[in-house]
Amino acid sequence: ITSEAYESNASKNSQINYGLFSGSLTQNFLPNSRYYDLTITCLYHEYVCAFSCQQDEEGRTDEVLKLLKGLRPADCPIRSPKVLSLIDAPSTNTLPLNRQSSVTFDRSNFINTGLWVSTVVFIGIATSFSAVSASFSIINVLFNPVEPVFSVFGLYIWNGAAIGATALCMIMWGALFASTLTYNIAITDTLTIQIPYTSSGLASLAVSYWILFLPILLHGLNIGLLLWRRYIINKEPPPTTIDVDRSDLTIIMF
Repeated sequence: ITSEAYESNASKNSQINYGLFSGSLTQNFLPNSRYYDLTITCLYHEYVCAFSCQQDEEGRTDEVLKLLKGLRPADCPIRSPKVLSLIDAPSTNTLPLNRQSSVTFDRSNFINTGLWVSTVVFIGIATSFSAVSASFSIINVLFNPVEPVFSVFGLYIWNGAAIGATALCMIMWGALFASTLTYNIAITDTLTIQIPYTSSGLASLAVSYWILFLPILLHGLNIGLLLWRRYIINKEPPPTTIDVDRSDLTIIMF
C-alpha cells in the first residue's frame, strides 16, 4: 500500500507505504520531516490488526489496544533521520475528506485479521508451490519419474496450485483494500481519534501487489508449454506412402 495522510495544519501530507508486515511513515506536520517505522500488530482475540509505530512488541500491543478503546496512545519514537527520495504530490487540502476526529470510533477502521492472515497464508502457499514446481521441472528434465505426481502430470498440479494460491492472495488483499484500507490505512495517526489525520481516498495498491500478476503469467506459460509438448508428442505422423516404380520388371515377382 502507498498512501498519504491529510492534516489541515501540516505543511504537506504525510507519506506512508507498507507491505504485509512492515512499512514506513514520513510525517510532515512540521517543516522538518519526521520518519517512523511501522510494524503490523494483531490482537487475535479482538480480531483486529493495525500498523503500530512503537519499537517493541509490548508497546505495539498496548498501542493497538488503546486505539481499539478510543484512547490516545503514547508518542511514537522517531526513527534515525535518513535521506529519503520522495515525490511531492499535488496538494489535497481542497479535497472534501471526512475528518476522523469527528466520527464515532469504528472497529471496521482496523485491518480485518481474517483477511490479513489469509493473505499471508496464501502467499506462503503460492511460494511453496512455485518452489516445488521448479524442483520437479528440473527432476523431469534429468530423470523420468514413474509416479504421476512426480512426473510431467504433476507439473500441471504444482503450477495450477501456484496460480490459484497467488490469485487468492490478490483477492484477499484486494478485498481488504476495498473494504477498509481505501478509507483508513490503519496506522497510528489515522486511528487516533484525538489526532485529525485522514487517509480516505488517498491510498492505492502499490507495485508489490500488481507484480503478483507476473508469477501468474509465468506459471500459466509453464502450463501452456506442457500442453504444447503433449500436442507435439501425440500428434499423429502422416501416413506412410509407398512409391512403386512400375517400370521395374522385378515387381512381376510379387
